[in-house]
Amino acid sequence: MSFGSVVRRALSGCAVVILVALSWWMLSGGVRNAHQARSPGQQAETLVQLACALLCLATAVTRFWWRRLGRAVRIAWVASLAGMAGLSALVWGPPMPPIALLFAAVALLVGWAVVLALGTAAG
Repeated sequence: MSFGSVVRRALSGCAVVILVALSWWMLSGGVRNAHQARSPGQQAETLVQLACALLCLATAVTRFWWRRLGRAVRIAWVASLAGMAGLSALVWGPPMPPIALLFAAVALLVGWAVVLALGTAAG
């Protein structure tokens, strides 16, 4: 086993651990928010958060099985991650559009980094 394949496997493992941890964090937060969501915006953000949690798991699963769906799942996951992050700054507390854009951009970068790690791991 070459050094490069060890690095690719380590990246893949780290990406999957990050996806599972994010999924758990989003799922538990979404369930908690579901009881507190009053406005339509809060309800929409909570639904996006729960969908994003499921897409996190689907992204991890399609790394190993159902690879044909992988690209579409990864795109949907990154989009939902950025949407959830941006919406959260708009609907929970006073609306802060500049912060919402920053949150969405950071989430987009994190999602892109995880997708790159998965792609690099695939070889």
